[in-house]
Amino acid sequence: MFGFRIINLPDGTQIIDTTLSTPYDALTPLQMVEYVEMDVQIAIMDRMDRKRKAESGRKRKLARNPLYRLACLCGMA
Repeated sequence: MFGFRIINLPDGTQIIDTTLSTPYDALTPLQMVEYVEMDVQIAIMDRMDRKRKAESGRKRKLARNPLYRLACLCGMA
């Protein structure tokens, strides 16, 4: 079961609704390919978001370090 549903709008655009789930047996083979590709893209975006948050946390920790602050004041960093 996919944890999202692709909703087609009348103007031709598609929206991903993560509050709904889509069972495998409700999809045609062509839709299954589209859902698998979208699942991979969502996984990649989630991984990038986790990586960005981890890097932000590391930078925040480094900025609070008194030795790093001293190095910045002296122009060494």
